[in-house]
Amino acid sequence: MAKKSHFLLGFVLGAASSLAATYLLTPQTSDELKEKFSKTKDDLSDRAADYYDYARDATAEWRESAQSMVEDLKQRAANAKHDAGDVASYDDATQALKDELTDAPEVPASDDFDDIVLDGKSAFAQAKDDAETAADDLGEVATEATADHDEAEAFDDAATNDIDPSVPDEAARADQDNPEA
Repeated sequence: MAKKSHFLLGFVLGAASSLAATYLLTPQTSDELKEKFSKTKDDLSDRAADYYDYARDATAEWRESAQSMVEDLKQRAANAKHDAGDVASYDDATQALKDELTDAPEVPASDDFDDIVLDGKSAFAQAKDDAETAADDLGEVATEATADHDEAEAFDDAATNDIDPSVPDEAARADQDNPEA
């Protein structure tokens, strides 16, 4: 606030001095100069009076506001002295609530509880990865099943023809020996 008042004071003094220098350095008669100087003086004194009234009103409002705040704080302090018994019951209630919360189980009673997902994008990416892993596992199982099925068919054919399917040359020789089969 002090910087603003110093600035305004300097501004007013500078304006007044520049106005005086301008009037004194211009070629005018002394009567014209006296008349302009008196008008300017009256205007400046009116402005100064207006600013003084404004500042006085503002400080009066601030003073009233500060006094009401002090009275309110005094009233609160007086009420706090009378409510000292309430503080003890407040402390007891707080301690009881704290005990109740610490005794509560941390794990929910049902197994159906699902964690809260905070990042939906990562949850969807994880579900996608899980699905791809399951598809890969299913593909491997299908490949193994197809290989087992082909092997079982080979054993069935060998059992019907009395050929050892583990030896590929014997199977090829059997096909050559028995072209009807």
